[in-house]
Amino acid sequence: MSERLEKRQGNSEGAQDLIHGPVAKTLLAFSLPFMLSTLLQTLYSTTDTIVVGQYLGQNGLSAVSNGSQLMQMLYMICVGFSTAGQILIAQASGSSNEEKIQRVVDVLLVMEVALSVVFGVICVAGSGWMLKALATPEEAREQAQYYIVICGVGMIFTGLYNMFSAVLRGVGDSVHPFLFVLIASLCNVVLDVVFIVFLGWNVAGAALATVIGQIISVVFSIRYINRHRDSFPFSLRINIAALDGEVAGKIVKLGIPAAIQSAAIQFSFLFVSHMVNSLGVSVSAAFGVVQKLRNIPAILTQGLSLGASPMIGQNLGARRPDRVNQVVKSSIAFATVINIAFGILFFLFPVLCFRLFTQDEAVLAYASVCILSLLIEIPARFVMPGCNALVSAQGFVKFSMVVAFVDAFVGRVLFCWLFGVFLGWGAKGFFCGYSVGTYMTAIPVFVYYITGLWKKRTALL
Repeated sequence: MSERLEKRQGNSEGAQDLIHGPVAKTLLAFSLPFMLSTLLQTLYSTTDTIVVGQYLGQNGLSAVSNGSQLMQMLYMICVGFSTAGQILIAQASGSSNEEKIQRVVDVLLVMEVALSVVFGVICVAGSGWMLKALATPEEAREQAQYYIVICGVGMIFTGLYNMFSAVLRGVGDSVHPFLFVLIASLCNVVLDVVFIVFLGWNVAGAALATVIGQIISVVFSIRYINRHRDSFPFSLRINIAALDGEVAGKIVKLGIPAAIQSAAIQFSFLFVSHMVNSLGVSVSAAFGVVQKLRNIPAILTQGLSLGASPMIGQNLGARRPDRVNQVVKSSIAFATVINIAFGILFFLFPVLCFRLFTQDEAVLAYASVCILSLLIEIPARFVMPGCNALVSAQGFVKFSMVVAFVDAFVGRVLFCWLFGVFLGWGAKGFFCGYSVGTYMTAIPVFVYYITGLWKKRTALL
């Protein structure tokens, strides 16, 4: 590591050395803020769901569920480009290439702003036909449209927060992204109660609370980075004339397949939601609740994956394949513990878990079958965080994209149709089919890891 970069990282309160020291301990310490931040980030939508479910009933639940699904699809496309930038920044950091880090940040900032503006316009102009195409129940459609329009207006803040977090992760800072999302989450919780319970703004209040929380998070992020410019090997600036074409090409090359991958997975989810919505508002609301429950352990292991990816990237840049292998093994071990713990909780208290979100008896009637669907996919969740982090950190986006398409269309959609429509299992078939589809990702990425094929790929820089 260059003396200048080492000095900067040493001055940064959040930056950690990811290429030396005990692997498991370093991974856990680095990933813990990601686990907490992703958990808090999920609190945005989970708090919306809890408050909406308790005060607005199944129509409100269905509206938030359908609206957030459409927003998530656009959001994940932005995530694809941020992930591409993070891959390049992590490998540049591992090889002590400060100039490359700044060039990546310059390009990534312009890309995220442009994408966010375009997607915001799409949300405002196309929310009606998107909800109609999703077969959103008529009782929930108007409120869902309010949710999408308001979140679309605030899309730029979602994109910027995600970009800042990716950059900080790439250089080894996991603490400050957590602090920024903590601030946003606390604001979101308070504003949810104020807007929905006291002011009676319904689902629109939930969306507005989320956007305001994101705005506050972005303000704190920019303020921190600008006040500590000497602590990081980059600065925030928008200078289109100075953009690096080579770096932009690499981000596009990595980001488009990653964006297509994310969009394919989310599109399949929307397709399944279309089938689920055809069974009525109660099933639609139950599907929304089970997604929130699925997100709790998934978000923790996602935080583990977010921590493992830059750690793997930096060790790839430093030419340390032995540590890469240890990072993946440690990720699998931690993910196994997390998923088993939540699996036991879901199995023992299925109805109680559902009651966190709703008291509607028509929705609670689906609690047991929904929890069963969660238990089916738990073994697949053991290996996915570490193996996905390996594939992502290597920039092996073509493989990721193929796996995502298999997962989305051969897995999720096909199994849901097979169990729910062809075999006539209805809601039970849709819930279980969606979970079985998880193995369409878990099996290929695990085979890629255990066969050692990953060792044949070199760093991008």
